[in-house]
Amino acid sequence: MREIEFLKIIVKQAIEISKKDFIVNQKGSETDLVTNLDLEIENFLIQEIKKNYPEFSIVSEEFNSEKQITQNCFIIDPIDGTINFANGLPLWGIQIACIKNGKTIASVISLPCMNEFYWADETGAYLNDTKISVTNISIENSLYTIEGKNNLCYIQKMQPYSTHMRKFGAVCVSLAFLASGRIHGSVYRNDKPWDYAPRTFSLSNGRSPNL
Repeated sequence: MREIEFLKIIVKQAIEISKKDFIVNQKGSETDLVTNLDLEIENFLIQEIKKNYPEFSIVSEEFNSEKQITQNCFIIDPIDGTINFANGLPLWGIQIACIKNGKTIASVISLPCMNEFYWADETGAYLNDTKISVTNISIENSLYTIEGKNNLCYIQKMQPYSTHMRKFGAVCVSLAFLASGRIHGSVYRNDKPWDYAPRTFSLSNGRSPNL
C-alpha cells in the first residue's frame, strides 16, 4: 500500500472517533488541555501503524513525545488545536506525516469541522483531491498568522509591512490555509515535530515560498 493511501484511510477513520463525546483534562498546566479523544485517536493511529508498518518508529504528542525522528518514521498530532476543539470552535485538525529513507514522502491534515481534507505526496499538495498552491502577493496586502506564545514583539516588527494579522489557535489551520492560498504567510514559534512535519511537507509540495 502506498503510504499516502494508508494515511488517508486511517485519518478518515480517526475523524469518526473525533465525533464521540469527550472529557477535558489538564495536561501539565491550567492552560495546557488534553481530551480523552486526543488519547483515543492517537492510540488508534499508533496501533494501525504498528500493524501495517511494524519496522517504522513513531513520534507523537501524547504517547511518544520523547522519541526521536528516525529514517523511517510516522509523526502524529491527534488533535492540533485542542483548546479550540474543547470549546466547540471548528478550527482544529488531525494530522500525520510519514518519513521514509530519511525523506518526508506523505502527509495528511484533516479539518473535520470544515469538511476539508488536505494531503500531499510527491505529486503535489491537494485539498479534497483538488491540487492547491500558495499565493504570491505584495507584503503590504498580505494576510498572515502568528501562532505561539509571547507574540507581541513579532506583531510589532510586522507593523511597518502589514497590519493584517490573524491568530487561529491551531497551526494546522494556519498552514493549511497558507498551502491553499487563503493567507499569504505564517510564523510559528515552536519546534515540536508533530506540529510542523505534516504542514511543512504540504507547503513544500504546494510550492511554498520561504517564510
